[in-house]
Amino acid sequence: MEDEEWQKQYHHNRVASPHSALAMLKEVYLTISPSAERIYVATRIHGFVTRRGDSYTHQTSEHSKNPYEKLEWLILKSMDLDDKGEQEKTLATIKLAQITAATLNDPDLDALLLLKQCKTNLALGNYFISEFYCQSSIKQLEKTSSHYIDIKWAYRLLALSYQGSSNLEAALTANEKALSFSKPYDINDTSYSNIATLLLNMGHLSRAEEYGKKALDIRIKRNIPQKIAQSKILLAKINLTLAKYDKAESLVRSALEGLQESTHTYSTSLAYYTLGSILHKKELSDEAIEFLLLALKAQERKSNATLTINIHQSLSQIYLEYQNPNKALEYIEIAIEKSKTAQNQIELANSYLFQSKIQELTQDYKDALEAQKKYRETLDLIYAKNTRKAYEALEFRNSVIKTEGALIETLQKQTNQQLNFNQNKYLFVLILIIIAMVFLAITLRSSHWLKNKSTAVKPLTDNSNHCR
Repeated sequence: MEDEEWQKQYHHNRVASPHSALAMLKEVYLTISPSAERIYVATRIHGFVTRRGDSYTHQTSEHSKNPYEKLEWLILKSMDLDDKGEQEKTLATIKLAQITAATLNDPDLDALLLLKQCKTNLALGNYFISEFYCQSSIKQLEKTSSHYIDIKWAYRLLALSYQGSSNLEAALTANEKALSFSKPYDINDTSYSNIATLLLNMGHLSRAEEYGKKALDIRIKRNIPQKIAQSKILLAKINLTLAKYDKAESLVRSALEGLQESTHTYSTSLAYYTLGSILHKKELSDEAIEFLLLALKAQERKSNATLTINIHQSLSQIYLEYQNPNKALEYIEIAIEKSKTAQNQIELANSYLFQSKIQELTQDYKDALEAQKKYRETLDLIYAKNTRKAYEALEFRNSVIKTEGALIETLQKQTNQQLNFNQNKYLFVLILIIIAMVFLAITLRSSHWLKNKSTAVKPLTDNSNHCR
């Protein structure tokens, strides 16, 4: 898999002929014996298949006697669970894999499992711990200049970890680092899209649009409708922020056309929400409400909590501007309840703040002050939670380092003991050889002495007979 020509052909086929690209991966898998490398290839096949809506067929068993085959089953099982959104079970399965892997002392396998830990903790919102696992994996991978595990993957996950903890500058640096490892034939639409999103959040709109267009160009060539739509939605959001409302509307309507046959409800709902936000800015409130309600309907089957909260917040804002404070209060109260259910403290704080604004405008000052108090308390909780998470991650990091240090010390002791044992064994063997040589020398000397003595006695016997 490290062959340059193979990589070029594979990346070409990913765009031009996905079935051929998958066949190439399967062919490589069959040529490798059970190992960390074969497990990595299997994870790529799994991702390739499941991203296109198909199911992965396991090639190994959890009951296999070969540890690498058992690990392959566990790691791919964790990916199955991740696809179902069962992150706690995913994490438990990865930990089982790490127990088995600990006996193999395989750095490549350790790096792969660290990446899996990073990705799962990221999905669980454990951003500081996710960052630690990503950094640990990168440290392992950087020991080799050319590696079959793609280090860009590690840096992209690291960027998302930083982004989750609101460290946007570090996230941007990590994404740019991922791009620095790219080859001319690499497909970088995901990196470009991630960078565009970061730059949008940081307020660097011109650069955000530049990277968003790069991602869209690649995705049009790849001809994956869902990805094309996602890029158009992102560009629509950038143009919305730039107050280019007509361009933003054109982009998001084009995205909705591409999503007509899609089962990806989140993208459809996000497109409706973005269109509703654009129409709101264009002061077309009735149409804005219509599309925001469509966004809610698209979310019914598979709800994304944050997006659902944002839709209710937008509806509340429009109804307040519509001079309908009762309806505005109704929607913001739904947003508050959904924020509590999702344990989304940031959106809860935003909702309390807007609730206080509605109550202030209706001269309900007592409730407005109560909402303001809840807003400040929620902000304090966010700060305390982030501080606690950072502290827990630091403690976890120190614990891992301490454990690794103890393990290294134990291994060193075992090595020294083995060395001493070997030295003693060699000394014992040497002593035995010396004793054997001494014994042999004594035996030979005794034999020689007896022979000489026998020779000396024989003439005397002859002389005695002669005298007689």
